[in-house]
Amino acid sequence: MRRLWTGFLAFGLVCIVSAGCSRESNKAGPGATGTKKETHTTPDGKTTTTTNTTDGGDRSQTFTVKVPSTSTSIRQGERKEVVLTVSRGNNFDSDVHLTLKAPTGLKVEPSTATAKKGSDEVRVTVEAMADATPGTSDVHVTGHGGSGPNADVDFKVEVKKKD
Repeated sequence: MRRLWTGFLAFGLVCIVSAGCSRESNKAGPGATGTKKETHTTPDGKTTTTTNTTDGGDRSQTFTVKVPSTSTSIRQGERKEVVLTVSRGNNFDSDVHLTLKAPTGLKVEPSTATAKKGSDEVRVTVEAMADATPGTSDVHVTGHGGSGPNADVDFKVEVKKKD
């Protein structure tokens, strides 16, 4: 029985390590030439799921934007740094312009930034206003790399009540 638990524990650790600590956008840029939008509705008509996928293209000419996979916790009236990373295909060397949109009660500075070739990490500061409603919200990040589709990804910010 002990071996079985040890095996499950090892498997779980491998899964966690391989999953990493970030969420990744769709592939974007000139190599991500086609996007396909699929919409699925449950038989009862209550739930609709829409998925955008990249269809074909030259992966070496694409990029993705990575954001933290876990919620960034912040108290009302506080600020916290968040790191965004641009992951580039081998032949993608254009600047990636990032636009960040925060919901009411949160502020992101800068709200636009550029990841230049060789400088793929972008640091932004998230601030929860003193009157921000406690709870979890999404900050939307759009990456534009010249031509081709944009990269879109959200990261979660959990606002906690100030002590």
